[in-house]
Amino acid sequence: MPRPKQKQPQIHQLTIAQFEAMFPHEDACASYLATNRWPDGVRCPRCDNINVHMHSTMPWHWQCYRCSPDRVGYRFSVLVGTIFENTNKPLREWFRVIHLMLTSKKGISALQIKRYMGFGSYKTAWLMCHKVRTALQDRDFRQLMGIVEVDETFVGGKAKNKHKGPGGRGDFGGTGGIGKAIVAGAVKRKGNVVARVVDSTDAVTLGAFVREVRAGPV
Repeated sequence: MPRPKQKQPQIHQLTIAQFEAMFPHEDACASYLATNRWPDGVRCPRCDNINVHMHSTMPWHWQCYRCSPDRVGYRFSVLVGTIFENTNKPLREWFRVIHLMLTSKKGISALQIKRYMGFGSYKTAWLMCHKVRTALQDRDFRQLMGIVEVDETFVGGKAKNKHKGPGGRGDFGGTGGIGKAIVAGAVKRKGNVVARVVDSTDAVTLGAFVREVRAGPV
């Protein structure tokens, strides 16, 4: 007797509740950014030196003495070289804007962002949206933020519309995905799509597909 198929967790976008739990404060956002940017340890963005020193009074700042001409140390933060550098908005607000833009199925305007976030000016919302949209065209940024949209579908006609006999509804019976090909797809917003026939919709198969897509150009 075949064992019942175990229900596998689905890959999905963060809900608002999940987002709030994952990024409850600035430190959580900075930690996420640092971990994804430097998974093997913080490196100097100027000379790639791994022997950097955490700043004693400024959180999420480091100093590199190797590339500093006067040896006083080159100070950098987790934001340097990103779209968040020199911003006067909290990192958590940037993350919330990115989340809104990625989870809005029909897109979201800068005016909607302004109203939802409670920004004082439309220009602020427009600039943030513009920077995010520009950054999403860059593969390194998408990998940095862990951004990839994945869904799966079953390709094939409805069972009731199939003919009887070999290859028809008599072979498979039932409805849903029975007798249909499973196609997984990954997409970057306003960009290219990668689609592939997969054997299963379980977390292992879809996870491997996501990792392969993120490793190369999407």
